[in-house]
Amino acid sequence: MSDSSFSKGIGLAIAASVFWGSMGVCAQYLLQQCSFTPLDLVSMRLVLAGLILLIMERLVFGRNIISPLKDIRTTVGILVAGLLILVSQLTFMLAVAASNAGTAAIVLTLVPLICAFWLSITEKRPLTMREGICFVLAASGVFLIVTKGNFSTLDLSFAGVLWGFVSAIFSAAYSIQPRKLIMKVGVGPVVGFGMLFGGLVASVMNPPWTMNVQWTAMSVSAFTYVVLVGTVAAFWCYLSSLKYVSAVIVGLMVCFEPLSAYLLSVFAFDLRIGMWEGAGICLVLLNVLVLSLPKKSSEAIKP
Repeated sequence: MSDSSFSKGIGLAIAASVFWGSMGVCAQYLLQQCSFTPLDLVSMRLVLAGLILLIMERLVFGRNIISPLKDIRTTVGILVAGLLILVSQLTFMLAVAASNAGTAAIVLTLVPLICAFWLSITEKRPLTMREGICFVLAASGVFLIVTKGNFSTLDLSFAGVLWGFVSAIFSAAYSIQPRKLIMKVGVGPVVGFGMLFGGLVASVMNPPWTMNVQWTAMSVSAFTYVVLVGTVAAFWCYLSSLKYVSAVIVGLMVCFEPLSAYLLSVFAFDLRIGMWEGAGICLVLLNVLVLSLPKKSSEAIKP
């Protein structure tokens, strides 16, 4: 793989994490101030984001969005990807509800390890020394950012950790499962139809006409950002990055999600960066620096 492709993959994965992190601020506003439930938010954003992606594919890029569905195996693969996205999103929300966002974010740092474990079994791809070091850096950085050095802020309830672990498993699954589909038919159809299907399944569980949300100019703006940036752009960048780098490395970049959410809160609410948060930010950035170092042929850690 060329250095430019590797850098492009890293950049796309970081962009996705930043979009998700910034979306968290808007999502929190909708959930706390506008009577949205987690299922309201997940179902509506997936349906609308899927439709927007498919419309863009057809009208903006002029691509035939129906042709990939003519192959039954491709169609089934896309539907499975949609279900994986839906379940990962819902279980993450359940983890937050059962504990807190910080605990859920820390549990999600297991995603690259789960990816590495799965790939070591299916593709005999061992975890490299570089990836192992980056996992420690990323997990430690996220831990310091979300706890601010105060370990009592974590809520290690059984339900919270369990839902967080389930979310990490499904997040790893949608990092691996659609890769071949994306290489075959492109990101647009996979993400667009996948999200649309996942959102429709959620809508069956939570019909739109039963939602009791408060629509104001602010809530419309926040929801629009959640859909366009936090869903359409974020998932497109995330799954596009899988064309250039492995699911393990993409998972390592997810650490930028809590980092970007924290930095946005600092600017939005005029907060000060403390010593522990500063140390966490440095560890997350060091994670990217280590990944960018020249590769060595003897990095593999034997499983």
